[in-house]
Amino acid sequence: MKAIDIRFSAKEMGLIKRMIGKKMVVYKHDPLEFSTSVYGLVGLLIEDESFAFTNFVEKMDYYGENEDVAVFRIKAIPFDEIKSKIQSQQMIEMPVNDIIAEIDVVNEHQKLYRYSVQTYDVMLTRGIIFRMKDGNELSFEKNIWFSENISVEKGYDLIKRFSPTDEFSEGWSGEYKGVCSREIIKIL
Repeated sequence: MKAIDIRFSAKEMGLIKRMIGKKMVVYKHDPLEFSTSVYGLVGLLIEDESFAFTNFVEKMDYYGENEDVAVFRIKAIPFDEIKSKIQSQQMIEMPVNDIIAEIDVVNEHQKLYRYSVQTYDVMLTRGIIFRMKDGNELSFEKNIWFSENISVEKGYDLIKRFSPTDEFSEGWSGEYKGVCSREIIKIL
């Protein structure tokens, strides 16, 4: 059985924990044109720190094939260095000015079976939800394996807008069976 773990690392989780109780000033991303998805990068300014969430491809085993797989990451970076990866594209800034009360890290556990024998065990971070002191939420969700897009949503109860886990299960047929479950790590 092949095991793959592309969840946020301990270092990345440490960066996220530092955000609790601090004011999110603004976030930025490429303009939303036809959907709520942006290409690969969202920046956050949180008080005196800034962070980039990325979803860019890395070469890895994708169920038996060496493929480009988009991996969700976070790193601390100066806010003015967070720039669009699309040539001549200007990012837009969205003010928030609210305190981060809670953060949910959304992980998935994907299992692939061939003739009832588990062949893959994949753990990945699907996205993150920021819950503000006033009750509003902001979420970033990585799209499917090959897509470098990040869906950006604002509102309430945003976990309901995440892609359903049965989309993974429905992608397999015949001798293969996929099973996906979701885990939410609450950071208070």
